Amino acid sequence: MATKEKHSREPVPEQEAPVEKGFGERFEAEVGAQSRALYEKIVDHWPKFAAAAVAIIILGTGYAGYSAYQERQLANSEQALSLALLEHQGEERLAALIRLQGEIAKPLLPRHHLEAAKAAQNVGDWATALEFWNLLAGTAPDNWRIVVGMGQASALLHLGQAGEATAKLSTLRREASEEFMPLVLLQLAESAEADGNWELALQTYEELMTREEGGQSDFLAFKKNQIRQRMAGASS
Repeated sequence: MATKEKHSREPVPEQEAPVEKGFGERFEAEVGAQSRALYEKIVDHWPKFAAAAVAIIILGTGYAGYSAYQERQLANSEQALSLALLEHQGEERLAALIRLQGEIAKPLLPRHHLEAAKAAQNVGDWATALEFWNLLAGTAPDNWRIVVGMGQASALLHLGQAGEATAKLSTLRREASEEFMPLVLLQLAESAEADGNWELALQTYEELMTREEGGQSDFLAFKKNQIRQRMAGASS
């Protein structure tokens, strides 16, 4: 009987337990070395990113608070301005508007300055009226330009500064739309007459007559004759 060959069994080497890869190595294996470099950069600069994120949150919260504050200021200003106009007349209205001057929210400044200028004119306080017309010139929209200029000129004329009023109205005459032209011309004729600028006054009254539809023709004819007489007296 053939003897069985005995096969020697060599011991199988023990397999080492796989070493668990760290997160960085797994990251590199999955997305590559280039992305790992980006990952390391993020890790290195994480405190800065975190600080930036916190700053954005804080600024966003602060801006929201500021917006709410602005809305409250606007509502309070509108209420205070409306009350001043509804509850007061004459000099009391002007005094109330002056008291509000430093408390009005910026979007309402044009309305405040206009109402204050009108209130001052109504009580004959032309110096205060001019002050508020000048303030309005710096805050009003562009389409208020002609109205503001006419208000300034009116105040200047009542303050005895007819020359300055005439100069301002001469500028407005070149800028005024057809809608405002008759008003600007009438005010220019009056200021030129007050300044003793007879030629400009006569020329302006004549221009007004060419635009007149009949309502003021008698008045304009009277003014023309009056100025001609003054011109004749001045030349004799």
